Amino acid sequence: MGSVAKRLGVAALLSVAWSGLALAQDAVAEWQAHLAKGAHLYGINEVPEAAIEMEMALGLAEKNFAPGDPKLVTTWLNMMPLRRAQNRLEEVSAFGDKVIPALAKQGGEDNPDLMPPLVMMAANYRDLQKYAEADKMYARALALYDKYYGDAHPRTVTVMEERAMMLARAGRTEESFKLWSEVVDLWQYGLGTGHLREALSRRGYAEALRQAGKATEADEMDKRAAEVQAAWERR
Repeated sequence: MGSVAKRLGVAALLSVAWSGLALAQDAVAEWQAHLAKGAHLYGINEVPEAAIEMEMALGLAEKNFAPGDPKLVTTWLNMMPLRRAQNRLEEVSAFGDKVIPALAKQGGEDNPDLMPPLVMMAANYRDLQKYAEADKMYARALALYDKYYGDAHPRTVTVMEERAMMLARAGRTEESFKLWSEVVDLWQYGLGTGHLREALSRRGYAEALRQAGKATEADEMDKRAAEVQAAWERR
């Protein structure tokens, strides 16, 4: 009897273990479904509907996954652009403050997965008018973009362009002008003279000049931007 009871006990324990595993797998599947649907809805600009799905995914992730679990970090990361779309900027910062250290712990300080959240955090700090914090995030992001893509890659130059806009907002006009000039040169170097991206950057540069009261220089930059765009459209 004792042996039979032991066998029954082991069977019961195995049943409980398998039941727990099934529940865990169900939770992962449910989390994944909500996250995927939320991401899809966000991608087609259905923000309220996306928020419902993402909140469900977040609740499941926080309930079922350990603090260092990549699935939880992925959920936080996906919440960041959603919260920006909802203009809940302080919450973006709160998620970023968890995502960035977690990704650094997972893959080191040069983890390429850090690039998107660093740029989002930089833009978020910019919009909160926390310009010193924004610049630190842009600098950290640019170091990684330069490492993995090179300084003339469109992704790198795009982030440089964002930083130039931030510097203009922060009133660091001379730094902004210098960076705008570098951005225009890099578009020419990377994509060839006369590319549409050069025209767009020249317009951004012109806006920074105009905001600083340099109307003549701004008009000249706008004129050159129009010439580049017209040539591009004739191709």
